Amino acid sequence: MKKRSYFFVENIWWIVPLVLAILFWEHILPILLLLIFSYIGNIIISPLVNFFENHSGNKNFSIFTSLVIFFIFIYFLFSSFIPIIINQILTLDSILSVDSFIKLKQKFLLIIESFLPKSIFDSVNLAISEFDPALTEIWSSSLTSFKTLLDGASSLAVALGSAIFSTIIVFVFMVFLLIDGHKFVEVFLNTVSYRNYGLFKRILEKTSLQIQDYIRGQLIAGSSVAITSIIGLYILQYFSGIIIPHTILIGLAAGLFNLIPFVGPIMGLIPAIVLYLITEQAIPLHIFYIILIMLVFSVVQLIDNFIMSPYIMGEKVGIHPMIIIMLVLIGGSVGGILGMLFVVPIVAIIKVVIIELLVSFKKYGKI
Repeated sequence: MKKRSYFFVENIWWIVPLVLAILFWEHILPILLLLIFSYIGNIIISPLVNFFENHSGNKNFSIFTSLVIFFIFIYFLFSSFIPIIINQILTLDSILSVDSFIKLKQKFLLIIESFLPKSIFDSVNLAISEFDPALTEIWSSSLTSFKTLLDGASSLAVALGSAIFSTIIVFVFMVFLLIDGHKFVEVFLNTVSYRNYGLFKRILEKTSLQIQDYIRGQLIAGSSVAITSIIGLYILQYFSGIIIPHTILIGLAAGLFNLIPFVGPIMGLIPAIVLYLITEQAIPLHIFYIILIMLVFSVVQLIDNFIMSPYIMGEKVGIHPMIIIMLVLIGGSVGGILGMLFVVPIVAIIKVVIIELLVSFKKYGKI
């Protein structure tokens, strides 16, 4: 009994908060999401703070300057691009319907008829006719998933409260993390017993480095894919004369989906081809233009894989690509898009903890 009582007293600092978090999970979740966004913002802005601090030697001035620059950028982003994106989402939502699938099918048949021998074309046409109900169901399910994604974004906004209030809270959390982040770590380590101090310190340092590398790498890679996709599609439209509406939205979707390992590159290509086919074109449809769209996204991926390769997630977290694919599928099944995004860093943290525990146990002869 004494050992159990001692264990509880020694570990009360994390047992009580854990029990409270489980009991009041619905109330804790919005705050936890705000903390996560604050931590991500802290990771993004930290290099800028370090840059100014190295040149000025004043940490408070560096934090203030970095935050001003950061929020000027955020204001410019929201005032200039967010209205365009919202408008394109609403327009796209109204365009995509079951009727648009009929148009897509007709134009697809028109394209393949131009280069396939008649016998092969007839076989393909017959196969599409036979599978038409199944294809229509897949299209309807995809539209439902798209609308669910939009509803999920709305639900997330509601869960976080008003946008202005949430932004203020995130800003306040970011300031505290930038100023006193190291103190929070020290307070946590001071609650750990002396014999486990070194172990917990190593775990915190390694997991922190992995999370920072992962988030910065993914943001850089995703931003690169988004920007190069938008530029590539605009260049293609300028020189070819074809029309691909919602180019900015397609590029942002490509960058966002690129955050999901191995699935993202394909998910960025499909919307561009679909929108090209269902849009009325001044130039006759041709397979050549579809090949050009595929070529644009191939170049985007080459830039991402070869120039941004130091930031690729698999190298940062040290997990085999096959395991990453399985984790992404499990994360998507459990938590949707957020699950797919966060499952790999969570597993990477668990991996670091397990490795450090095993090393510690071996060192002290416990296994």
